[in-house]
Amino acid sequence: MHLLHRLAAERLPIAVTGGQQVDALRVLSLAGHVKATIPKPVRTLDGFEQPAATVLEITSLGRSMLRRFPLIR
Repeated sequence: MHLLHRLAAERLPIAVTGGQQVDALRVLSLAGHVKATIPKPVRTLDGFEQPAATVLEITSLGRSMLRRFPLIR
């Protein structure tokens, strides 16, 4: 939910980098909270590298979740 709140505060489209952040974005996308393009990880000599993903839209379901679960600071 923290990532969803952070995305809602930004101007879209926005690039999301880092394996952990892209994994969180993948969960939001699978839940229907955002529309995003998420490339598959690329195999490297050291393992895998996750290319940046792009968030295109926060869906109406995502906006509903933002209202239901406000960010607590």
